Amino acid sequence: MIAYATRLLLIASTSALLLSACAAGTPTSTPTPDPAAAVEAARVVTDGRVLPTRDADLRFELPGTVAELLVAEGDTVAAGAPLARLDTASLEAAVEQARATLDEASAQLELLQAGARPEAVAAAEAQVAQAQAAARQTGGRVTAADLQAARDALREAQAVLARLQAGPKGTEIEQARAALAQAQANLQTGRDALSGAKTTADLRVTQAANALRDAQDASSQIYWANVELGKLGDLPQARKDAEAAAHRAVADAEAALAQAKVALDNARQAELTGLAAATAQTRDAQARLDQVLAGTDADQLAAAQARVSAAQAHIAQLTGTARAGELAAAQAGVSQAQAGLAQVAAAPRSPEVAAAAARVRVGQAALRQAELTLAKATLTAPFAGTVVEVNLTVGEQPTAASPAFVLADLSNWRIETSDLTELDVVSVREGDPATISFDALPDLSLTGVVTKIQALGKTFQGDVIYTVTVAPQSWDKRLRWNMTATVTFGPA
Repeated sequence: MIAYATRLLLIASTSALLLSACAAGTPTSTPTPDPAAAVEAARVVTDGRVLPTRDADLRFELPGTVAELLVAEGDTVAAGAPLARLDTASLEAAVEQARATLDEASAQLELLQAGARPEAVAAAEAQVAQAQAAARQTGGRVTAADLQAARDALREAQAVLARLQAGPKGTEIEQARAALAQAQANLQTGRDALSGAKTTADLRVTQAANALRDAQDASSQIYWANVELGKLGDLPQARKDAEAAAHRAVADAEAALAQAKVALDNARQAELTGLAAATAQTRDAQARLDQVLAGTDADQLAAAQARVSAAQAHIAQLTGTARAGELAAAQAGVSQAQAGLAQVAAAPRSPEVAAAAARVRVGQAALRQAELTLAKATLTAPFAGTVVEVNLTVGEQPTAASPAFVLADLSNWRIETSDLTELDVVSVREGDPATISFDALPDLSLTGVVTKIQALGKTFQGDVIYTVTVAPQSWDKRLRWNMTATVTFGPA
């Protein structure tokens, strides 16, 4: 490393001067400081490389076959522009199915909230009018058959009233409660399983990241060892092979990390959708239990009681009662009809509305999930830039080893150092000037400004090194991404 070699050379020169003075055995006068030498000592030299201001490796989050390739290498794209699209036939069908299910649930909720149809209300009103007319026309003599029919009608009305007053059967309540308990258990089981899957995926991301760092460290060690051996002569083929193998190991580790991140995203999404579905099922079960427990409403009981009263009054009339009894029975018929009208026109019960609304929410969640999955089939540019690399073929599935696209913002460039040690970085400040030269262009020298100093250092070959970013104040069209640069910090 240039910065480290420069420091060793200064230390060796100082030690030689001290030993020379001690060997002479005579006092020496303190030399006058040389301003030019002080400036030279303040300068720090390090290696770096040319990088675009921003770049990204883009991959599909879903498996599938490439259906459309919308850009080519060298194309300039805007932020959010589509780059490629997978085959979406099955995903579009899933969206349509989810939309149809939601439409059906919404229609059922609207129908329930709308209440009785005008035709049903009109029929009930007609029954009221008919009962009122019958009350005015009641009279005449009564036969034995009339009396038997009246008694049968009373028994039937009393049976209906008793059934309504008894409320729902115990078996219906137990079944509804069991369904609610099962839904709650399913919700807890799903929550535990999905959370565990997400935790496992997160751990695998951490493990993959550690493996990538280990591979990068190993590759860097082999590279610099080969650089030193190359100075002594031709590099053995075994060392070259080792370096190539280390590079491949880094690429494999990068691909493994990307796959682990995709798996983590999928686990997180699965947790959201799974919990939403299980929660909706629990709400459905609770609404069903509430509906069963609600039992018979007041309108139904009133109608049943009216039928009983009508039957009793009719019997009283048929057993030789006077006109007043006949009128009372007729009036009971009017009450029955009015109760029926009230029952038809009554608003829907809240448990039924709650159950229908829950089904609508389930449909909405399913539609959002299907639309999100469909959107993932199109890979878009996260920022405006140039397509530097394309690794897709129409009709084939994307490979996990390589990104689908490499996108970079080539409108401006930066220089990043690679070996600035902790002993040298303390001499560099943001805003300091810098001079940049390039191995490939010995005749080119640019000036720049320090724009960023990495806060966290990394251990490399026994040293702690820091990455410093330098923004060139001008550029040369011959320069390319990843070219080697030498950066000198301090006065030129």
